[in-house]
Amino acid sequence: MLLTGGSPSKKFVIYTRGRTGSTVLSDLINCHPDIFCDVEIFNFIYSNSEVKFPHLYIKSCSKRAALFNKKVYGFKVKISQLQNEHKYEDYAKILEELSEDGWKFIHLKRMNHLRHKISNLFTTKENIYHVKSSENLIRPKIEVDCQLLFDSIKFSENVERTEEENLSNIPNLKLIYEKDLSDNTFHQQTANKVFQYLGLPSHAVTTEYRRLIPENLEDIIINYDELNKCFKDTEYSKFLNGK
Repeated sequence: MLLTGGSPSKKFVIYTRGRTGSTVLSDLINCHPDIFCDVEIFNFIYSNSEVKFPHLYIKSCSKRAALFNKKVYGFKVKISQLQNEHKYEDYAKILEELSEDGWKFIHLKRMNHLRHKISNLFTTKENIYHVKSSENLIRPKIEVDCQLLFDSIKFSENVERTEEENLSNIPNLKLIYEKDLSDNTFHQQTANKVFQYLGLPSHAVTTEYRRLIPENLEDIIINYDELNKCFKDTEYSKFLNGK
């Protein structure tokens, strides 16, 4: 039995970006009776203001695990939150110090940058971020600015390179949305990888969350023909019909 206010025996960080399946991942691993996977604690929605002392803040948040009688604590964080919102000049050092203090890192990313950015555009325009199996969502169609999409993809690739640099000296478990989360038949296998990485026994998992963006992009994009024409001769054409 854990004491209220105690420190967790195991700790982990999910280092990711938006629209990578982090909500599904945290929902899956929270099925484990020993795990409390927290929200994006550096999101202003939860921190309420800039966090001046990140390590003290993280330590304080980690005590939430004990409130639910869990011995393992984790949280999600995005590079943009550390770099832009909280303005840490050397946020990479903060990550390294967490690793040195025993925090394990899970790097969740998405390989299909084109669909990643379309997902971002859709959620921004429609204010719809998640959908559950029990919900009968009628997806509205959106119009895509092809040049803006192309520029966003290039920016996303640069962010990914920075993430990899941040974790170059930090041991981490790599999870890929397309291989590990987009297909729910792989959810148990993915969760088991996380449990093993954290030194925990396997446990059955499930989630009600399902994919927001359909397989066929024509079902959601008004000017799909224009999009197809813009990207068909680029290195991203293979992503048009991918997950």
